[in-house]
Amino acid sequence: MASAHPPAGLTISIREHEHTLLNSDNTITRFDPRGQMVVKNNSRKFAVWDTELELNRQNRTTLGTDSLDIGRLDPMNEWEKDFIIKEIETPMLLLTETIDTFYERVGINNALVFEYDMPVEISLNLRNHSGATIQEVVVSKEIPPIFKNIQLQKPQVGKAEYDSKTGRVSWIIKEIIPDQMVVQRIRATITAEDTEPKSGGKVYVNYKVPDVIRSTLVPTLHGSTETEISVEREEHTMRTGVWRCKASLTNSSEFPLRIERVQIVLTAPDNELLYEGTPNHRLESGEVWGHEFEVSAEQPEFDIIALSSVEAPIVQEIVGSIEKAEVVFSVLRVEGNKRVEPLELLAWEPAPVAVTLQAKNTGTTECDEIVFIDPLPPGFEAPEDTQIRVRVGDKPITRSLKVNIRPEDRDIKIPHTLSIQLHDLIENHSPIKPGDTVTASYMTVARAPKPNYEYQLPVTIKANTFPPGPQALVEIPESMAPVIKVRSVARKLRKTRTVAPTEKEGELLVTVTFVNEGETSLHDPELQDLIPPNFEYVAVPSGAPEPVLRETPNGTLVGWTLPTMMSRESFVGKYMYRPKA
Repeated sequence: MASAHPPAGLTISIREHEHTLLNSDNTITRFDPRGQMVVKNNSRKFAVWDTELELNRQNRTTLGTDSLDIGRLDPMNEWEKDFIIKEIETPMLLLTETIDTFYERVGINNALVFEYDMPVEISLNLRNHSGATIQEVVVSKEIPPIFKNIQLQKPQVGKAEYDSKTGRVSWIIKEIIPDQMVVQRIRATITAEDTEPKSGGKVYVNYKVPDVIRSTLVPTLHGSTETEISVEREEHTMRTGVWRCKASLTNSSEFPLRIERVQIVLTAPDNELLYEGTPNHRLESGEVWGHEFEVSAEQPEFDIIALSSVEAPIVQEIVGSIEKAEVVFSVLRVEGNKRVEPLELLAWEPAPVAVTLQAKNTGTTECDEIVFIDPLPPGFEAPEDTQIRVRVGDKPITRSLKVNIRPEDRDIKIPHTLSIQLHDLIENHSPIKPGDTVTASYMTVARAPKPNYEYQLPVTIKANTFPPGPQALVEIPESMAPVIKVRSVARKLRKTRTVAPTEKEGELLVTVTFVNEGETSLHDPELQDLIPPNFEYVAVPSGAPEPVLRETPNGTLVGWTLPTMMSRESFVGKYMYRPKA
């Protein structure tokens, strides 16, 4: 029925166009199947008239009629009719593009990280979900200048090439058989040098499906062209008034004809139907159809009525195109800082220190995770989990929060690392949007700052997206971190000792007064007094603090140990002793 190279003459061409628009997520946003029917007279000499196109009533088009009146087609002229195809919702060829900005990790990442060399893989997937073979498939993929180090993986079928001048990958496929899926992968690197969204480039696909249409149009062409009709008459030599006749129809055009119906009528001396038939006979150009018969009449006259149609081959195909919107990559970037108050401590003086950590999303993508890694130097107490406050803007965060102290002990003699992690925010809370600031704050205590010492307080901040890829990293090193300076102050302890006799003979009451006259507090001070060797300890007056005694070659040490003596604080110790017997 169809021919790839129709002969000269009259041709019927049915070409269907299906144009598909996809958004960046591979969803069809527009599918527009349309068609055009063209009847063309390729002859340079002969015309066709009374032309009519009979349609299949069950066709899926908006033509809305059983037949189309074409009329006269002069040489080298054509008639065309556009239509819309109904009841078709998807194209014959489906395109899916996947761009993974970090293919080295399982899962598909769709964001870039500021100033990070992202390993990117583009997957172009074509699936023929029709029952026909799709041919002449041409895929054109835009490769924007931000893509570097372009590498084409060997395609399953066809041939792919990258043109650096045009910035395009061309993938040409001879044919895709029914239900076949083919894939072309492209690898590259992208480095985002700013946070503006980056284009992944559009995709264009063109294809043909020969000898197939989906509108189910099966047209039949009816029309007339130049024919020659003649009747040969010869009287019988032995029978007067009996004539041997032959009616002939000659195709004098360039078009193939089909003789559909013929009537031969005797018009004189009387009207009489001599022959009626439906030969359904095809006549090529110059061929003759004839019918022989006998008739009895003095001088017969005839009228021949012939109905014929110009035959035309039907050429049909589907021409398809797909245009997919560009994938736009947002950029992950975070900036942060650390503040501490106060920035100066007194030596040996326990002091609370307020720590504030901040991370600001300065990129163009949402953050699903923020992690603060905050080292605590020796001598600083780690906060309890309940003492840490985290908020996004002014909104407190209580869920999706994890706090770790490493090591887990609370020994202030060794350094610790505090980790504050906000995780799974998109699922459990809300993401950190571009422009949002995360603040974590807590109090620590510097127990016994060393004199003339500087505590450098670095911090590391990490951020990630969902799905996760490489982390955006902010490191505030010691050279740029906040510094707490410890001011050295003199420790000054004044001791006053008085001795007075008691009511008991030979017994003496010693009163020792200690006063911290320095600017800083004293931690675990040991306050001591000495009983000479020729005396012995007796007791303390009622209500006085008990001392600790220790024998030495120089006598007995009487001592009191206090947790702390604040500046200007005093302590009074009393005890009684007497001469040894």
